[in-house]
Amino acid sequence: MNDLTQKILRPANPSATRIFFLARSAPLAPEYAVAAYPGDGGYPAYYHRIFEALRDLGYRVATSNQCRALYTEAHEIDLVFSLYNRMAIDNPEIFVASSCEYLHLPMVGAKPNIRALAEDKWITKHFVRSLGLPVAEGAIYSRPEDLAAPPAFAGPYFVKNRFGAASEGVSEDSIQDDWEGAKKAAEKLFSRGMAVLVERFAPGVDVTLPVIGADEPMILDLVRPCSDRTGEIITEDLKRDDPLGYALYDAGARYADFAGDARKLWAAAGPIDYLRLDYRFDEKTGQRVFLEFNICCHIGRSGAICLAAAQKGLSQADLLGHVVEFSLRRHWRAVETRKWVR
Repeated sequence: MNDLTQKILRPANPSATRIFFLARSAPLAPEYAVAAYPGDGGYPAYYHRIFEALRDLGYRVATSNQCRALYTEAHEIDLVFSLYNRMAIDNPEIFVASSCEYLHLPMVGAKPNIRALAEDKWITKHFVRSLGLPVAEGAIYSRPEDLAAPPAFAGPYFVKNRFGAASEGVSEDSIQDDWEGAKKAAEKLFSRGMAVLVERFAPGVDVTLPVIGADEPMILDLVRPCSDRTGEIITEDLKRDDPLGYALYDAGARYADFAGDARKLWAAAGPIDYLRLDYRFDEKTGQRVFLEFNICCHIGRSGAICLAAAQKGLSQADLLGHVVEFSLRRHWRAVETRKWVR
C-alpha cells in the first residue's frame, strides 16, 4: 500500500449521508436512466456513472437537472455535489456555489469567491503571477470596439473566451500570427456573447496536473490531453466529445516545478476538494506556462484525474468517496469556526 492510498478518506457512514447531485443532464427519479440531451457529447452518460458510483458507495443520492431545485428540494441534505457547468447565464458554477453559501448548503468544490477566481481566466492570471507562477502576456477585450487597439505584445496570439468551461470558444482559429487575424477570431467570440482574452501563444503541448484535496494536497502525476489539432491545442469539440482521450506525461525533473506551483496555489486558495492545473509545456526548452485552474473538473473514469489516480492504485470510487468525505469534513470545520466566532 502506497502513501496515497493510506491518506485517502473512506466513507464513514454513507447510509446516513444525503447527497444532492446536480447536473444539467442528471439521471432523474424514478428510473434514473441516462438522460437524453442532444448535442451534449458524452456528458449524460458521464453524469449517470457518477450518480451510480456515489450510490454504490452507499450514499443516499437525490438528483436534479435544475439549479432552482437548490431552493425547493435540497433542504434536508448533507452535501451538494454539483457538476452544473453550463447554464444560460455567465459563470453558472459561481451561481450554484453562491446559492449554496446563501442557503447554508455544504457543497463539493470550494467557496464562491475561489470559484469566481478560477472561472475568470484574466483575474486568475494576475493571481497566480503574484504567487510566482509563469503566465503568458495577455489582454482583455470586453467590447468589439476595443479591438481597434492591439495588445502591447507581439504575436503569435491565442484568442479565447475569458470565462467559460470545457474549452468553450476555443478552435483552431484561436491561433493567429498577426493582429488582423486575431481581431477576426475575437469578433467570432463576441458574436457568441463572450468576453475575450488574448494571450501570446505558448508553443508546446497541453498538460494538466490533478490535485486531490487533503490536509496537505495530494499532487498526482502530469497528464496530457491528446490533440490532433493545429498547435496541439484542446479545442471545444475535442473537449466535448473527447475522442482522443488522455495519456500520462513524464516531464522528468521539471515535474518538481509543476508540483511547486500546486503547493503555492493551494496555500493561497485552498482548501479545494479536487482540482486541476492546466499548462502549456515546451518540451524543447522546458518552459511551462500556466493557463488556468479548474475546480470540480472532469472526474470520469477516462479523464485526467482518474487516470493519474489509477497509477497510485486508486479507483474512481476511491476518489469520489474521498472527495465527499473531505468536503464534509471541510464544511464541518467551517461550521465549528463560525460557532466559535459567535
